[in-house]
Amino acid sequence: MKFDLADILLTKSRGVYVPRYLDVERDRSAVEALISFYRAAEGKTVGEIDWRELVISIGSRGLAKLLRLVMESRFYTAVNRVPSGINPKIIRIKLFRVVNKVHNGFASPENRGRVMQTLRRYLLAEGIQLDPDAAMWCTYRDMAFIKKVEEPSVKKIVEEYNIRTLNSLLINSTSLHITLHKNCALAETLMILGRGLKYYGGVYDIRRTGDCYRINIDGPRLLLNKPSDEYGLALSHVLLTVLPRLYSCKDNWRVDVLIGTKFSNMHIRLLSSDLKPLLPVERVNAPTPVFDTRADTHVYRRLKLLKLNVSIVVKPVEVKDLVYIPDLEVEEAGKKIYIEIVNYWNREYGVRKASKIREICQVIKNLIIVADERMKPFLQGLPTPIAYFTIDLFEPRGLLTEVANYVKNMVEEL
Repeated sequence: MKFDLADILLTKSRGVYVPRYLDVERDRSAVEALISFYRAAEGKTVGEIDWRELVISIGSRGLAKLLRLVMESRFYTAVNRVPSGINPKIIRIKLFRVVNKVHNGFASPENRGRVMQTLRRYLLAEGIQLDPDAAMWCTYRDMAFIKKVEEPSVKKIVEEYNIRTLNSLLINSTSLHITLHKNCALAETLMILGRGLKYYGGVYDIRRTGDCYRINIDGPRLLLNKPSDEYGLALSHVLLTVLPRLYSCKDNWRVDVLIGTKFSNMHIRLLSSDLKPLLPVERVNAPTPVFDTRADTHVYRRLKLLKLNVSIVVKPVEVKDLVYIPDLEVEEAGKKIYIEIVNYWNREYGVRKASKIREICQVIKNLIIVADERMKPFLQGLPTPIAYFTIDLFEPRGLLTEVANYVKNMVEEL
């Protein structure tokens, strides 16, 4: 569900790049021409089709290339028809041996007719009543037949093209920056973003500046030092879950992406209150889990067994300009203690996550960290209590009895 980064169509305005999304009304004629072209191509082989006609009907070589990828990955497929009872690979080897033996391994254009007659006689002797070209090359893409697998429509094609453009930029992103007016940044929206990013192992921070909230998210190039399909698609899924709320917001908001390579940095306006491409948000219907990870479930149950008044946080905590979403909170003697559960994904994640936690600890003092023991090298020196659990056969283990002592001491200090 992506394009190559070099193939994405971008326009530049005031130093910011904007993707060339499709619009149902504006691009209807081009998309309808695309649908008509593929309907006429049904049953033909890829080699028989004049693809230059598609470029002419679309009006852009780059756009035609991307739309062809969309059509042949979802709505149409190229099917090779291999005759029953033969193995094209073995047939090719045998026929090449015949050419080597009878024609000294070379068939000039003048002798092609004689060579083909020799090969036909050989195939008939083998009991194969096929043209030599059809027998040898039936598995090659140019010999594949175009077959429809799903009925295309203008809306479906526009949605598929736009989501592939969005995914491609997120997969290659260095960082993602979401700026929301306070009227758009409702507690529910921030919680969905925070919980979704935690579920997929994302590293982020939320800051309030004036009337706006700014969510800074590490992209694959920053967190993993390379583009990542898995992480980029996870960012896309999280973004799509809040998109209906953003599209309905009347105040200003924007989603920007930074793509940094060794050659240059590109600042791309992915979405905004003025840039609302049609996207398949109805496909994102997965329910939000009660707990983000298995570790969260384990810690919650252990703290309940320790007779602590623990609960799941339902709204963000704002301290100065920092907006923080803890995993759990413990209320004792009228005071709240926040619990941050830290998993381990890889070394780069450990470094980035530890850096974010250090920033949080400078502002929020009533915080206890419960972390995977593999995070210990990264969390050393934090000015806050830390308890560790272990992972055994993908399941978290640990009594976490020290957390009860940490809560008691912190309540007395507060």
